[in-house]
This record gives sequence, C-alpha cells and structure tokens, in this order.
Amino acid sequence: MITTLTKPLRELLKTKEVDATNAVWRLHSRATVFTLAFFTILLSARSYFGEPIDCIASIATDYRKSMNNFCWVLGTFISRDPKFTFASWDVIEIGVQMGHIPQDERLYQKYYQWVPFVLAIQAFLFSFPKHLWRFFEGERLQTLCKDLTSILPPAEWTAQRRADTVAFLAKESPGKIRRYALMFVFCEALNLAVVIVNIGLVNFIFGDFWHSYQPAMQALFSMDMNAWTQYNSLVFPKLAKCDFHYIGPSGSKQNMDALCLLPQNILNEKIFAFLWVWFIALGVASGLQVLFRIFQMCSSGLRFQLLHKEVAPVSYQRLKRVSREATFGHWFLLYQMARNVNRTVMKDLIRDLSKLGHEGQSLSRLTLEELQKQQHLSLANGLNRANDDDDDEQDVDPEDDEVTV
Repeated sequence: MITTLTKPLRELLKTKEVDATNAVWRLHSRATVFTLAFFTILLSARSYFGEPIDCIASIATDYRKSMNNFCWVLGTFISRDPKFTFASWDVIEIGVQMGHIPQDERLYQKYYQWVPFVLAIQAFLFSFPKHLWRFFEGERLQTLCKDLTSILPPAEWTAQRRADTVAFLAKESPGKIRRYALMFVFCEALNLAVVIVNIGLVNFIFGDFWHSYQPAMQALFSMDMNAWTQYNSLVFPKLAKCDFHYIGPSGSKQNMDALCLLPQNILNEKIFAFLWVWFIALGVASGLQVLFRIFQMCSSGLRFQLLHKEVAPVSYQRLKRVSREATFGHWFLLYQMARNVNRTVMKDLIRDLSKLGHEGQSLSRLTLEELQKQQHLSLANGLNRANDDDDDEQDVDPEDDEVTV
C-alpha cells in the first residue's frame, strides 16, 4: 500500500537531463518535499498504526467511541512536570501525579489531528519556489541545452545551431537576461525564507517547539534514553488524560476520567526529531548559498573562476575576455549552460563569443548587423572545429598569445 501511494513521489527524486537549479535547491524541492509528503502519507495510513487514540475508562461500550472522538477533538492533557511517571526509558508508571493533575498544572495537547495537514502544507511551501522559477524560466535552459548533455561531442551541435546559440546569447536583451538571473537569486532567497516560515509554523503549532524540544534532542544525541523519553513526552506523550463529560441516565452531568493511549506519537516523535535537525541544517545551507550568490554578484574574479572550472580546458584569454565583458546575467546563463552541456559545446561558444567582443565591445551591445556578419562567416567556414582545436593544442591564437588551461 505504501509503495503504491509513494510511487508518484519517486518522480521527485529522478535526475533530470538538464537541471536549472543547484544542490541546495534540490534539497528543498526534492528531498524535503519527498520526505514531508511521505510522512503525511505514513501518518494517514491507519492500517499500519491503528486508531490514533484509544481511551480507557469505566464506561459503557456504547460510549467508548464517542469518548475517543471527544478526547481526540478537544485534546488530552498531561502534567507540566517533566519528572512525572517515569521509571525507565521503556516503562511508564501511572503515579500520583498522573492520577490527579490540578487545572493550573495541566499541559493540553490539541495538535494531533493537525499534524498530517501541517506536513502537507510544509511540503507545498517547500515546492513553491521551484514552481515559481519554472514558470518564470520558461524552459530557456532546456531549449539551449537540449540534446547537448552527452559526454561525447553531440551530433546535434551543428554549425547552424552553434551560430543561432551565439546570436541568442549576444543579442538577447540585457534587461531580460538580468531579470532571469535576479529571479533565480530571488528564488534562492525565497528558499531560505520558506525554511524560516516552516520553523515558525512548527513553533506556533507545538508551542515553542524549538526551545522545548531542545533538551530531548540533546538527550538523543548523547544516547540518554531515560532523558529522551522524559523530555520528549512533554511534547509527544504516549499516555495522557482526558475529562469526558456526558449526560447520565437521570439527566445529570457525568464526568469520566479517562486514560488515553496515543500510539501515533511513537511516529510523531521520530518525525519531528528528524525535522528538528533537518530544518536547522537546511536553513544553514540555504543561508550560505545566498551569501555565496551575493559574492558572485559582487566579484567578477569569482565568476571567472567558477566558469573556468566548468569549461576547462579552454583558452584562458578568450574566457577572460568573455567573463570581463559579460554582465552578471550573461555570465549566469553561460554558467548554467556550462553545468549541463558537453564541454566541447562550451568551448565553441566561448571561442565565438570572445571573437564577437574582441574589439572591446560588450557582448550585450553588439548590433544585429555584426551578429549576422559573424553568423555568415561561421557558416561559410563550416565552423571547422577540428582546425580550432588544433590551434588550441598549439596554445597559440592568431590574434593574441593565449594559453589553454
């Protein structure tokens, strides 16, 4: 049953031919969404865990189901004292405090029925930046990189396609390419914001969850199971009390003191222990990614090194020229292509773009006539890649001394 229900989720984990995101983004849109959706399905599968609540009381069988529903909807309660009812990590004693808990010492648990919905909402929030980027991106990268991702030089990389790609990169409006890159940065910042919102959401639902669950997590990391059970049961108790009120046969109000077993909390405690660690780690990774992106926007030297890492070996001077003349938007689009396509393709693009801007003219300011002239020259010469490769192997460029690195 679980395998059938999670079959659509496995599509999230499949590697795509062209990836327009990055590793941290995939942790958000794939790993986290899959995990949260899987937990939602798991908590909804009653065939594996039975009823979420089962209350014990001296009451007629006819009232038993009503009592369970009453306690599930209106909430159970435990003592606020973390030292109540514990003998060891796997045995719970029903002591004096459990027998009578004053009203001002009661800690009510009313979140049970909301847990699957909260996890589903979190899965949606984590997937939102991906869908927003996909809508804005419009499969530009997929179109540019289609059939060019193989290890061997692709046959689809024809002279005409090469000329068309160069023309697009140089002729596309600088404003559009800038917005393309800035939207990506915005979505990365949105990923960080989503983590913060989800941390706040869990904190709100469970009442200061990140602070109250910290002692339990410290006990878990130190493998102190007695302390883990003690502090964990303040948030996810397995046994709790419930006051069930009903009208007796004579018409008077009856108050039934029930002891309720909450088997679903055995799973809840482990799910949220994982999420406690995962959200913090994801928030740190997302914050570092945003800072790194800001450094990229501010440092042309860093952008050059990142692009060089993806396209090497290539003529150093040509790459330096392209990197120097390209705006952040043009660099970003080239970098995204370099992460996906064959290196021979990128080598050809760098060579052609460096020639377009060889006279010191910015790539974003080339005229249509110059582009058409370059395209005609490329097509007339057949884009002889073999001859160009021979030039690079000799480490000498006819226009300037260039070293292939």
